[in-house]
Amino acid sequence: MSVRVRFAPSNTGHLHIGGARTALFNWFFARHHGGTAILRVEDTDRERSTEEYYEAILEAFEWLGIEWDESPYRQSRRMELYKAAAERLLASGAAYRCTCTPEEVEAMRERARAAGKTPRYDGTCRGGPAKPGAPFCVRLLAPDEGETEVEDLLAGPVRFPNAEIDDMVILRTDGTPTYNFCVAVDDVEMKITHVIRGNDHLSNTPKQVLCYEALGYPRPAFAHIPMILGPDRSRLSKRHGATSVLAFRDQGFLAEAMVNCLARLGCSARACTASGNGSIRPGHCSVAGAGAVPSGHRRGAGVGPPLAHLRERLGRQELHP
Repeated sequence: MSVRVRFAPSNTGHLHIGGARTALFNWFFARHHGGTAILRVEDTDRERSTEEYYEAILEAFEWLGIEWDESPYRQSRRMELYKAAAERLLASGAAYRCTCTPEEVEAMRERARAAGKTPRYDGTCRGGPAKPGAPFCVRLLAPDEGETEVEDLLAGPVRFPNAEIDDMVILRTDGTPTYNFCVAVDDVEMKITHVIRGNDHLSNTPKQVLCYEALGYPRPAFAHIPMILGPDRSRLSKRHGATSVLAFRDQGFLAEAMVNCLARLGCSARACTASGNGSIRPGHCSVAGAGAVPSGHRRGAGVGPPLAHLRERLGRQELHP
């Protein structure tokens, strides 16, 4: 099996150093196994995605020295692919058209809450559209019983009761695909073997697994890595100061210093090296199991002390070119 991994940022903002760290883990893993590292930009949010942020993401990776084997794919240019996949699921009976309005769906969820149940769509249109000829979305038919189990390379088996998983919308009434469906279709089409991403995506995984199965594709291996934390051990955010890769560049940090700092959050001291010309090459990264994630790294990594050390050196002019 040839390893294929992807890093999939959204161009709704600058590249966060947490995202850069996840990208590094994907890049190292691909290089370690002689595989392929792919950059895929998830730019289907019409209101928040901008060309400025798209270019900034590419600029950040160029500064860090990360060169992708296949890139950049953009979801906004793959709409026909998602629509064709939805049509296949409709034809196979794995998805159905739903004419319920947002107000009707919200009423269903309110009734479920009042009854002490998980708020979810009640399947009104599973047997056919309730209002033939009305505008419709397309929903994936989810199982009502049992569990969807995700075998995570880091966390181990994680189980999600199917009774709590909605018949999720995969195409909206305007024909645009939804996030989780796009992710699954792209993973299928790109033949992704390992999904290495932040553990804030774990809750999306059962929905994507159901999409993989409906599309007839074996699920990839998953590794959900912990978030980068600030000095107060909360998730690193703007209130802790600079969080984007380019902001640190503009403060005077060297790319090699930033890569070294991020790679060592969870890796051994000899995890990676950087050459003098700014390019990155993998060393002997300490990995667990199949080599997807840093060994023993299950808790959030605090970035405060390493960055404080770098800032101190920067103040002494030790990190200037």
